Amino acid sequence: MLTASAVALIAAPAAIAHSGLRSTSPKAGSVVKALPAKVVITFKDRLLRVTSVRVLDRKGVNHVVWARLDRRNAARVVVRTRKPVPGAYKVLWKVQAEDGHSEAGTFRFRARGPR
Repeated sequence: MLTASAVALIAAPAAIAHSGLRSTSPKAGSVVKALPAKVVITFKDRLLRVTSVRVLDRKGVNHVVWARLDRRNAARVVVRTRKPVPGAYKVLWKVQAEDGHSEAGTFRFRARGPR
């Protein structure tokens, strides 16, 4: 017969949740004036590390200078970009959640450019 604490230990791994995406800046699907110097990806929970982030234009050029966890908030990934060009961008990210699991995703936005 299992005790209550044994049942809790067995059920604990199922209760561990992945971090999950909370928000992005620029917002997914938005149209912005130009490629921002900083793209921010915010998760629901703290992360262990950033595995990779790419900010690709239509030609496949990666505009990332660097990507890292925010020093003040380990649930946020800050990405510095360069060489803005008007057009569509696709952000591809991979992170390691605090529970050790890898997570990946994408979002898109568009930059109008100067008028």
